[in-house]
Amino acid sequence: MRFCIETYGCTANIGNSMELRGVLIAHGHQERDLDDSDVVILNTCAVTSRTERDMLRRIGELRGRRLIVAGCLPAAIPELIEGLEAVGVLNRDGIDRVLDALGRSENPKPDRPTSCLPGSLCGVVTISEGCLGACSYCIVKRARGALRSREPCEIESEVRSLVSSGAVEIQLASQDAGAYGCDIGTSLPELLDLLSDMDGEFMVRVGMMNPDSVLKILDELLDSYRSERIYKFLHLPLQSGSDRVLERMGRGYTSDDFVNIVNVFRSSFPEISLTTDVITGFPGETDQDFRMTEEVIRITQPDKVNVTRYSRRPHTPAFMMYDMPDRIKKERSRRMTELWKEIALLRNVRHVGHELEVLVTEHGRAGTMKGRTRNYTGVVVHGASYIGKWVRARATDATPFYIKARCTGSL
Repeated sequence: MRFCIETYGCTANIGNSMELRGVLIAHGHQERDLDDSDVVILNTCAVTSRTERDMLRRIGELRGRRLIVAGCLPAAIPELIEGLEAVGVLNRDGIDRVLDALGRSENPKPDRPTSCLPGSLCGVVTISEGCLGACSYCIVKRARGALRSREPCEIESEVRSLVSSGAVEIQLASQDAGAYGCDIGTSLPELLDLLSDMDGEFMVRVGMMNPDSVLKILDELLDSYRSERIYKFLHLPLQSGSDRVLERMGRGYTSDDFVNIVNVFRSSFPEISLTTDVITGFPGETDQDFRMTEEVIRITQPDKVNVTRYSRRPHTPAFMMYDMPDRIKKERSRRMTELWKEIALLRNVRHVGHELEVLVTEHGRAGTMKGRTRNYTGVVVHGASYIGKWVRARATDATPFYIKARCTGSL
């Protein structure tokens, strides 16, 4: 059968779709574009009310085609898609349900084809599903459930397959990478050590880790990060700088915990880049609470902040809390966005005039290349003809989002 997969949302969703694609092809199904497909598999996101509306609008646009709705929307809010063909999250059970719907081959190919993200040499490997948390606002836990880690040997095999097919960057996807292995007697540092010892030329990007999970493995994690194969990149959500709000969120750590983790990583890896997440306008957040969040951002100087306005999600404890006016959420979101962009620009500008080592992973616009430094800073490289290789590039300009550079040669 001819299929098309549309994917929305997080890196974990992307990884799930890539795995489904490989399984379907192994069973003899053919990937096509939208207009030439027999069935469309829509891998949805439901993290906010806005994404929910986007998903419902897209479902409406696809009516008249055979449509299988997958991902967090049918798993978390099934009542919204009653009467439609749905399979939920595309974990192993979800993939089996898609195969049941589309048909299995009696003799599937023994080795599933693996591929990189479209247009790049970056592969996504899902290391676990679900999490150990109980955040009061989070609908993803309802969709993905408790932590279920994959065996290290299975992850190693998938990474090996991706690298042999040309991947030079491996992104480890999960809802909380720091919790990996707690349910199967291993840990994230052990997995990183395993991947670091593999043959091949590739880099590993560790996905988002919640502070409470990192605290339990901090010393071992620092040791694992010393590997040259691991990008010096830390995605550590703050969500709020107010301990009172963090407690209402059910986050399980304090703002001091967050700051201390950042400081410890920067002591070992001064050039490490930091991405964090902030929710503005959580129920009960006062002006003082928000100013405390701004202060933590100023102290820790992140390279990027994913700012989300609080969105009431059904079936969550926070749904019953008082939801403040949108105008307050928007204003705080605007302030936070302006703050982190100012910080990010200053952090990128400091590289201008210096030579950088950049791993080129994809083609850019107008003859440029895109790549990452060893601390995962994005670089647009002019004058490079190499892809999948490390190059030297002199930084010529900077924006809050990336550095502009000119290639000076290969490494």
